[in-house]
Amino acid sequence: MAGGSENDDVLEVSPSHNEADEAESMLKGQAEIWGHMFAFADSMALKCAVELRIADIIHSHGRPITLSQITTCIDSPSPDIANLGRIIRFLVHAKIFTTAAPPGGGETLYGLTPASKWLLHDGELSLAPAIIMNMLDFGQLD
Repeated sequence: MAGGSENDDVLEVSPSHNEADEAESMLKGQAEIWGHMFAFADSMALKCAVELRIADIIHSHGRPITLSQITTCIDSPSPDIANLGRIIRFLVHAKIFTTAAPPGGGETLYGLTPASKWLLHDGELSLAPAIIMNMLDFGQLD
């Protein structure tokens, strides 16, 4: 009987271990699908940065600058600072731009990375035109 109960313990442990693996596998699968569903956000944020010339604005200052400084250089009567901040933080997370805390405190400074230098409109090697051309504006399909 002692041998039988050991086998019963093994059978009980084994299915729960398989259930845990199955649950982990399902969770990873769900995360992968969510990633694919929201992958468009990367390209839309990138297109927005190119159209607003954010990399060009930072480059023209020759150093990292604040969101307020970026906003004042955007050719728009009243840019939405909160949404622009969200886009830039999203692109920082994607390693397109950098952030730095200014010495002595104050507003976050945003700078260029090797990747964002490819977004410069007047750069010798620029992907800005390709980004704009490859990002179909679905509003124009009507």
